[in-house]
Amino acid sequence: MNKKPILNVYHPKLTAGLWLVGMLVICVLGSQALTKDWLETSFLALLPTSEQQPEIAKATLQHNQLLNRKVVWLAGAATSHEAIVHAQKLKQQLEQSQLFNKVVLEFPQQQYIKQYQQLFPYRYQLLDAQTQAILVTKPDELIQQNLEILNSPIGQMQAASLESDPSLIFSRYFSAQNPIKLNLEQGIVVLSDQHRFWALLLTDLQDERLQLDKLETLSSLVDSATEQVKTAGGELLVSGMPLFTAHGAQSAKQEISTVGIGSSLGIIVLLWATFRSVRPLLLSSLAIGSGLLAALVICVLFFGKIHILTLVFGASLIGVADDYAQHFLCDSFGEKDWNPRKGLKFILPGLTLGLASNLLSYAGLGFSPFPGLQEVALFSAIGLLVAWLTVVLLFPLLLTGFTFDHEPGILKLTTYWEQHWPLWVNRNRRWLGLMLAVFIAGGLWMLTPQDDVRLLQSPPAELLRTADKIRQLFPMSPDNPFFLVSGKDQTDWHQNEQTLLKRLDALKQQKALAAYEGLSGYWPDADQQQQNYRLLKHKLYDSGLLERYMTDLGFDRTAVKSEYKQFAEAARNTLTLPEWLATVDETKQQLWLGCDSGRCQSTVALIGINDAGALAALQDLPGVVWVDQVESISSLFARYRIRASGLLAIAFCLASLGLGFKFGWRNSVTIMSVPVVALAVSLAMLGWFDQLFSLFNLFALLLVLGIGVDYGLFFFMAGDRRASTSLGVTLSALTTLLAFGLLATSSTEIVHAFGFTVTAGIVTALLCAPLIGLKDIQSSNTMERR
Repeated sequence: MNKKPILNVYHPKLTAGLWLVGMLVICVLGSQALTKDWLETSFLALLPTSEQQPEIAKATLQHNQLLNRKVVWLAGAATSHEAIVHAQKLKQQLEQSQLFNKVVLEFPQQQYIKQYQQLFPYRYQLLDAQTQAILVTKPDELIQQNLEILNSPIGQMQAASLESDPSLIFSRYFSAQNPIKLNLEQGIVVLSDQHRFWALLLTDLQDERLQLDKLETLSSLVDSATEQVKTAGGELLVSGMPLFTAHGAQSAKQEISTVGIGSSLGIIVLLWATFRSVRPLLLSSLAIGSGLLAALVICVLFFGKIHILTLVFGASLIGVADDYAQHFLCDSFGEKDWNPRKGLKFILPGLTLGLASNLLSYAGLGFSPFPGLQEVALFSAIGLLVAWLTVVLLFPLLLTGFTFDHEPGILKLTTYWEQHWPLWVNRNRRWLGLMLAVFIAGGLWMLTPQDDVRLLQSPPAELLRTADKIRQLFPMSPDNPFFLVSGKDQTDWHQNEQTLLKRLDALKQQKALAAYEGLSGYWPDADQQQQNYRLLKHKLYDSGLLERYMTDLGFDRTAVKSEYKQFAEAARNTLTLPEWLATVDETKQQLWLGCDSGRCQSTVALIGINDAGALAALQDLPGVVWVDQVESISSLFARYRIRASGLLAIAFCLASLGLGFKFGWRNSVTIMSVPVVALAVSLAMLGWFDQLFSLFNLFALLLVLGIGVDYGLFFFMAGDRRASTSLGVTLSALTTLLAFGLLATSSTEIVHAFGFTVTAGIVTALLCAPLIGLKDIQSSNTMERR
């Protein structure tokens, strides 16, 4: 009993109706999902967190919050007065922009006075490290230093607090809370170099989510402010993580336009030149548009947000999603009595296997730990699947009764090429094979992996120079690496951090870093507070040293007794950590991670790192972990580059097995020879042209594998339709090259490398695919000669 061919029961109206219902559902979901804040622009959102321990991930997040919203502004001029004037005008402009929840120019004295008053009752328990060291070894030297300070030009400032703090112990502690001393004029921080004075403004963006419209407003604000200060005769330096994010978002937006418009125009030109009809253009646009819309909606629903860099790669999908439409349309030139149902019956196996190979390749991207690549994988897979469904379900109905009454010029070119190119290669196979082997071997020899995570961003040189100059003038912003310190309780944590800070102090003397900030350097725990009190009691009060010092300064007997009485009454005072944190600024508060599940944790921020190796060696200390996000993620890149190589091999084996079961093992080897050569040439091209080779190139090679299998399959199954198949594959390759070739023009290293790798692979696959079926061409030529 003969089975009924599946396409004999194919109902174009029914399938078109199913497609329409599906797209209506997508549109409804999109109307809900795309009205929210769905676009992600932060560079950090691209990075993985799954391999980090929870406490390190929490510490990294909190540490990054110190950097994500902050923007530093330096208004420069020939004199400090002019710099302050520029900064005051700039402050008004920044406040009017309503971008910032905090614009700090004048550092209010009231804030310091309040903090001073809150901590003053605990003055006998709070000692800075330097004062502790002097009291232990040479308490007389402390008295001598006090006398020198009181007789110096700044003595009048200290004299104001002398009555309440005669030993200046608390003044020393309070001053030590700001390790880097800054010059204040009119309450404004003024910095200077050899040429200019610079007035400092610190701002925090209102929203750390960094929405695209806010980033564009920030960039415009920086440009306009820079121009205004320059017009007034000054200079403006601006830096901060939001500016780097803004530049990345602007570049991505431009590249989306470049790739999207370039691909679209290229497709329009190619399709018009080939088909000379509006209907193929509209149908191709429908397949591409429905695929992109569905991909965007599903991604936003699945991930909650979609990164703007994903849309850069998504724009390149235009060239790939159009392949299915072009293969369908080009098949119409394969025979005279062509109709949509007959065409679909012939190309459906090739389209389906090609889709499967592409989905397998994109599934490889989905197995990576990088959110950005996972988004690209899902976006591309959904886009291709819906484009395929559009062609299979909708085109048979919309192409009913449509025929082409011309033979396109490009068909003559592709027919000539697919007939003569394989024969020329066969005649010269020996020296061509030798050249190819040498080319591949030489390129692979020169291939050097690069796994630096900073290649994800390619900021302009001017932005980097400005950031470096601000860092030299104002070395207060914490660097990316930091220490995570933990203990089983507050006492254990405090001891561990104190041990670390002592080692950091030694490295600071060796110029390994400029400064550091750790809570235990400012807040002593209860035991340390009592030790401080006993140290003061033994060295200053009981020894009579303080009494002699106060008498020499002119204090009467009543004042001396009062000081001793206050000291005695404060014996039981203890300042808890929450009480101390309530008095300090947000930067110090962010260092504390809290106590949870029998563990107390904090971070130690580092400023001006010059020797990261010496700092990393300190992680051998108890309870101390060195956290370098850049280095750890770069190492993760390296590990997953090796895993991706294995994934590429697995994908190759799966594709070979599938083709072997379908067409036989010998034919499977023949088809797979196309992507194998394409992969090898792509890697060799990276080596010869000194291109970036990283994890992302291997994921690009997964796409080359899928496309190469696609092209090989179509030529293997072409039979007597090699001419129309050649036209379809050529148009497919050209449109795909437009998309990925435009990616190769990106200023972002990884995007450029991705585009370059796929472009080299597609060109190679296009050249290799017609070699399949060489015997058929030779047989055909022999028959013609007879």
